[in-house]
Amino acid sequence: MADHKVLTLDFDDSTNVDLVFDSGCDVIHCNDDYHDQVYSDTEVFEVLAPLVVSNCFRDNNIISALREDGLLDGYNRGDYDFENYVCDQLRENSWDYDFVEGTLEQYDYKRGFYRVGFNFSTDLVTLKKVVRENPHLVSGLEVVVHTNMGRLTICD
Repeated sequence: MADHKVLTLDFDDSTNVDLVFDSGCDVIHCNDDYHDQVYSDTEVFEVLAPLVVSNCFRDNNIISALREDGLLDGYNRGDYDFENYVCDQLRENSWDYDFVEGTLEQYDYKRGFYRVGFNFSTDLVTLKKVVRENPHLVSGLEVVVHTNMGRLTICD
């Protein structure tokens, strides 16, 4: 988990780190209309949007892609609701981008479990700063540190 354990890591500040979200729900998949319910129940976009718009993770790949493709052009700067706007854009365009991935495990011909998740990339020095100053932003997310010897996963 992205908590005080991260502060004890003794790797180079530029070490790549992924913040990982993974959740899911049981679904009836025979009608193929279960995605929105899973997105709502897991709140995957509501967890991702604050990371994307945070000044702590300035110019991340996701906000850059949204900007480049004109998906932020419709935002009225005086609305002061940028996070919700980005959340809506991520949800509405989820099929066109791979920001959130989903997989279906079928139990039988109509029931299954739909898992959603994302990997949000940053570096270790940025993550340590966020854990010290804005721990609520990354709480509950799994941390995967990319080292020369492999990946180190920090969890409960």
